[in-house]
Amino acid sequence: MVLLNLCFQVGYNIEVAHVNYGLRGADSDADEKLVRDYCEYKNIICHIYKVTEKDKKPEGSIQLWARNLRYAYFFSLLNEFQKDYLLTAHHLNDQLETFLINLSRGAGVRGLSGIPKNENRILRPLLNFSKGEIYEYALREKIPFREDESNQKNDYLRNRLRHHVVPGLEENLPHFLNNFQNSVGYLQETKEFLEDLV
Repeated sequence: MVLLNLCFQVGYNIEVAHVNYGLRGADSDADEKLVRDYCEYKNIICHIYKVTEKDKKPEGSIQLWARNLRYAYFFSLLNEFQKDYLLTAHHLNDQLETFLINLSRGAGVRGLSGIPKNENRILRPLLNFSKGEIYEYALREKIPFREDESNQKNDYLRNRLRHHVVPGLEENLPHFLNNFQNSVGYLQETKEFLEDLV
């Protein structure tokens, strides 16, 4: 919602895409309503995809299934309506969580360089801002938003890192997030250099 608000303020020619997975019942519908109402109020075109039984849920990772489904939908809209870019609101904390997950899996430079800012027509303009900064901005500017309750659970590795590992790092190392941002920038430069060299 912060990204949407910023795009609206600077006058970008945007359209919104929202996927309602229906996994959280009334909460999923309330998320959709918030996005739809905001777009209607601001006169922004809004595309909604409601997941149905034909979108078979896998026995494996729900997160991977949901990611694949939404990106397939987003790119179908990009192509159908001839839009240039897809913007997502990934932020610095997402970057850190991704780094830690990839580190735990023994990833190389590509995995450790994290979420790219600009790749495959996907732009992530909030990647340098922490989750705390985004919350502060949303509250200060009175931007409506909703919390996904599943983010509070510890069912997924990402959530366990979010709730138990990252707060400890930030508490014990006050400049950790900023220093991490510098480090991941160096890793991204290294990745790009190696790719050019190859």
